Amino acid sequence: MKNSKLATSNVNDKKLSLIESWQLNGIPMLKMMSVYVLILFIMEALFRKSLGDTVKWIADAPFLFSLNLFTLMAISGVLLILTKRIVWVTLIVGTLTAILSFINIGKFALRNVPLLYDDIFLVKEVLILLPEIFNLKTMIMIGLGIVVAIGLGFLLFKYFKRSTLHKHRLAAFTLSLVSIGILSIGQNINAADIDISKTGFIYSLSNNTREQVVLNEEQLETAGNLYDQYIAEYNSRTHEKTLKKKPNVIVIQSEAFWDVNKLDVNYNKNPIPNFEALRKESRYGELYVPVVGGGTSNTEYEILTGMTLKNYSNDWYMVYPNEINQPMVSLASIFKNQGYEATGIHPYQSWYYNRTAVYEHLGFDTFKTIEYMNDPEIIGAYMSDRYTTDLIIDAIETTDAPLFNFTVTMQNHGPYGNHRFTSDQFDIDIKTKLTDSTRYFLSNYVQGLYMADVELERLVDYLRDSEEPTVLMFFGDHLPMLGEDYQTYREVDYVGDEDNYALQNDLKMMAVPYIIWSNFDDTSEELPTMNASFITSKILEEAQVDMPDYLKVLTIAREKMPLYFRDFGYDNNGTKVEKDSPQFMNIKSLYVSIFDKLKDTDSLKPWLVENNTAYNKTITEINIDSAAAEGVTATLFGSNFYQGMKIMVGESEVAFKFITDTEIVVERPLSSGDTVIAKLFDSEGKQIAESNAFVMP
Repeated sequence: MKNSKLATSNVNDKKLSLIESWQLNGIPMLKMMSVYVLILFIMEALFRKSLGDTVKWIADAPFLFSLNLFTLMAISGVLLILTKRIVWVTLIVGTLTAILSFINIGKFALRNVPLLYDDIFLVKEVLILLPEIFNLKTMIMIGLGIVVAIGLGFLLFKYFKRSTLHKHRLAAFTLSLVSIGILSIGQNINAADIDISKTGFIYSLSNNTREQVVLNEEQLETAGNLYDQYIAEYNSRTHEKTLKKKPNVIVIQSEAFWDVNKLDVNYNKNPIPNFEALRKESRYGELYVPVVGGGTSNTEYEILTGMTLKNYSNDWYMVYPNEINQPMVSLASIFKNQGYEATGIHPYQSWYYNRTAVYEHLGFDTFKTIEYMNDPEIIGAYMSDRYTTDLIIDAIETTDAPLFNFTVTMQNHGPYGNHRFTSDQFDIDIKTKLTDSTRYFLSNYVQGLYMADVELERLVDYLRDSEEPTVLMFFGDHLPMLGEDYQTYREVDYVGDEDNYALQNDLKMMAVPYIIWSNFDDTSEELPTMNASFITSKILEEAQVDMPDYLKVLTIAREKMPLYFRDFGYDNNGTKVEKDSPQFMNIKSLYVSIFDKLKDTDSLKPWLVENNTAYNKTITEINIDSAAAEGVTATLFGSNFYQGMKIMVGESEVAFKFITDTEIVVERPLSSGDTVIAKLFDSEGKQIAESNAFVMP
């Protein structure tokens, strides 16, 4: 009898324990979940700009909504294992969710691109552009956000009543385990490139955690057969070489250059007359680029390597800072291995998108950035195209070997709502009636476009008179961001009410114009619209130089299906190719297999620059050769002097006056035996060049 009563007592104790545990842990965790549901709903409604659309999304895709919720619950569960303080966990996770959501809303409005995990590594890139995008509206929103966060924190303490849990670890562990399990199921069900408007913002971040495309054995075999077949087809053709001398090859990626005449807007004169005229003596067309409004380096990557962003989980994944950390085949390395001097020019910070390291891996001899430029002409916040064109011409004139030059301009970089021209500096006047903000955006952009076109004409005129054969490719990296949520494009009815996902697959917003012109062939030919990655082999063909096998393969692939999207393509007749068709799967498998082949550097040795030990030495080796003391000053003579240098005499920095790149005047007397060293730093304070230690005689 006693044993029976004891057993009954134990059962009751367990029941009491479960009830107590539910009261102490279960109910607070449900409250935490309700807070997250509210935050997610509000943030998604702000992102979608519609309460109705948000409710419809949740009703149509409850599992996807729950994946956002369980992402937060999984994180919270882990934090609760480490701490008992559920209010603080809820406050921290909820506040971070709100902050990230607001950043995502801002980024998406400007560039149609969601926030990614990788963006945390691009903080420097954002901070340096902050003065261009920071305004009164932003400050007000930040201030309101802080006030709201403080108020919500106070309400949370009231809502939970107690801020700590008891005997909570098992419950927190169970919460984490269940949440992670549900998220794992979601990862297997959903495609990697699913639209953020379907997944919700928080869950969209998981795209970064998914594996890249993996081919099965049948696809690998098909890709291998196609690879061999396309090489044989390419090699069977006659590739006539009419040039007796290797031509210079100049490729200019003009910031946000686009055919603005596509808009239903009238101007006092054509903003790009020279570009349009050059079509009559060039190969020309449009390139489908992976980005809009920003992400310049992704278009750059496709052009330089022939590889597509379709090999990654999304088109806005930043390849430069995340992937290129060893020698890689590029136009620079291909040309350099055939006797060319390969130079890069970008009038901006050397560290931006990790370009200095990337250009070394791509095989460039030099990469000249803003730190190595003297007497710059600034338009708005950026280096002028006129100054950049002078640098290109100087590179042509000072290079003995045939030159490959890749230049990325900056002058017409957005945003365009800032002040960059005075009223008397506008050559282009907009005649169409527009709202004030749209007129301001468009006026700034179109004036910069006009100035880029003028410099294109100047460079072409120079090349016409040159005795050196030259191929020039000129193109834009992406369409400009002209206000939030395509403000200008929508106002002039260039696009309608399409959602952002639809516009990501619309060539109206994703195609930029290009020309391939030469001073030895005035053939005019319009080429089919193609992926930017397909133009790489075309540049090499126009220069009449050899290329790696993978680019020969992509040449044939381009002819069969010049447009390759993630879920469909277009063949050479302009017919849509669905993603489940053999033709689409063949091209996709081929591209993925080539992407894998490029990781095998042994097979690519003839096209790589593996020991680029001389990289940038022609600009980073500052030399002080002689000096002349002149009373209270001293003149130093040498080479590679820069305005941004620091002159050190012993341990002290001294002021100097820049005269030329071979002469500076130190503004203090120097004595015999003084040691003088010149050092150059980037905007982050990292030393990037240093002179010899010169001892005053």
